[in-house]
Amino acid sequence: MPGFSGLSLIPYYPDPASFMDNDRKITWLTSFSHFITHGYMTLLPAVLVVIAGEQSLSLLHLGIIANVGYFLYGIGSFPAGWLADRFGSKLLLTVGIFGMSIASILVGFSFSMPAFAVAYALLGAFASIHHPAGLALVARRVTVKGKCLGIHGVLGNVGLTTAPLFASLCVLLFGSWRAAYIVCGLGGLLLGMVFQMSRIEGEPDFSLSSLKRLNRPYSASGPVPAAPEPVQPVPLVIPVALLLLFVDSILSGFIFRGSLTFFPALLQREVLFITNHETPVVMAGFVTTAVLSLGVIGSFFGGYLNDKMKTPELLPIIIFTIVTPTLYFLSRLSDFRLLAAGCLFSLVYYAWQPSQNYLIVQHTRRASHGFGFGINFFLIFGIGSIATAVGGYMSDQYGVDRFYGLMAIVSGAALVCSITTMTVRNRQIRLPWRVGRTG
Repeated sequence: MPGFSGLSLIPYYPDPASFMDNDRKITWLTSFSHFITHGYMTLLPAVLVVIAGEQSLSLLHLGIIANVGYFLYGIGSFPAGWLADRFGSKLLLTVGIFGMSIASILVGFSFSMPAFAVAYALLGAFASIHHPAGLALVARRVTVKGKCLGIHGVLGNVGLTTAPLFASLCVLLFGSWRAAYIVCGLGGLLLGMVFQMSRIEGEPDFSLSSLKRLNRPYSASGPVPAAPEPVQPVPLVIPVALLLLFVDSILSGFIFRGSLTFFPALLQREVLFITNHETPVVMAGFVTTAVLSLGVIGSFFGGYLNDKMKTPELLPIIIFTIVTPTLYFLSRLSDFRLLAAGCLFSLVYYAWQPSQNYLIVQHTRRASHGFGFGINFFLIFGIGSIATAVGGYMSDQYGVDRFYGLMAIVSGAALVCSITTMTVRNRQIRLPWRVGRTG
């Protein structure tokens, strides 16, 4: 059934067969790309307080700089998704990994705040490539999508959880936050080489010859002739559930970015043994890693349950039913009770991302997976990135705990949206005019 800009409602029924070799290769390549992408974008929260003290800046000013990088992280998903649909996901992923690595090294060597802001913006722009390109590759080429998306989510959460620990260790060992970005940049260059040497059936590789052929279109089954046969225009049909999924992306993106950015600051303020530690930044990084590591479990089971549930739209409802009061308690508790609430949040909330990815696959056409994921991650990382500026303002004016109260309200709105999504999952909006369809 055709949909908006090539989007449509086509259910996916997972094949119970085991992964094939190509499936495993795609799963681990995209998962390690996910790992390093989230690692790059989560280094900053762990060293936010250190940079603020070094440069004599408020959290609001640093929040705005981070907001620019995170906004580009989101809005870059639009062109990345379109390019993945047109020229191939593997090629785009290779470009993204090399770009992130170089930008991370530039961040480490930036000795003025304008240079830091520009380098961080480049990091966000190249990081935007992974989600639409990587998930489109999974959606098109992998058989058991739920399992793959679970592993993909696990590695992403490993990146989220180890980045604060790694950054804190660099502050402890080298006395500088810059070492974290430089070392991660060098590691990313090695991963980029692995991507460059790997071959995936039907996916063009990044090379000078491939750049010369960028004017040729690409399809889900591989490159196609430069002048494809024209197709007849089709009616414009918009799945209502897809629109509501995109609204959920904005709300959950606010929670995702806000919780990641300000959790170390919350710990330094509200947990006594961290506040009184001789190096509170390092201790907050260690504890943040321990708490967020539970998200690895949530991510895996989020993907696993999607293959098992007859109504996968039910999973986000369960998630936000638990997350909403948990965020409220995070705004009210301190010390070990706060840590317990943080563990519950991480364990449950990070199941949302593989669930959302699975639903986007269900409600988009094969040829438009990249475009669908591009919209989705623009809303999560682009629009949701306003959480850094809002959180910076609220933390400076009222305290970081009040910001977690705001996120509880946002989570309640996401719960209402998820319930509505399930009730209208088989409905579409049919518009009276007709549009052309490609792919």
